[in-house]
Amino acid sequence: MPVLVTIATINALFRAGSDQTSFLDPEGLRARCNDVIEDTETRARAVMLTEELMRLAQQYNTAVAASVEAYLAKSAQWDSSANDLIELLQPWDNARLQTVQGIIRVRNSMRELLTGEQWERVFR
Repeated sequence: MPVLVTIATINALFRAGSDQTSFLDPEGLRARCNDVIEDTETRARAVMLTEELMRLAQQYNTAVAASVEAYLAKSAQWDSSANDLIELLQPWDNARLQTVQGIIRVRNSMRELLTGEQWERVFR
């Protein structure tokens, strides 16, 4: 069951759908940084951080796609076992952990980069 919760949670990570700026919407965050950060050097560094979020999303999506293909192929086999299928889903959990850790690193870097006022303008 934890694998299914992880799948549902992480699949929603990089999908836009809220009006609020978020680390889970790298494109929206990049646009917001471009719109509200006046200092060009700070803005450029903030945009680079959003590109790291996009890289994390792509890396995660690639890992999930590979696991899904392998899982679907194996689950259609009569002789596949639960252990076989769980083993094929394990990369999702590893990718989720790496992605969440990466998002936290980017958030901490953004916090070090921006002043409190800039932070409020970006995330309000």
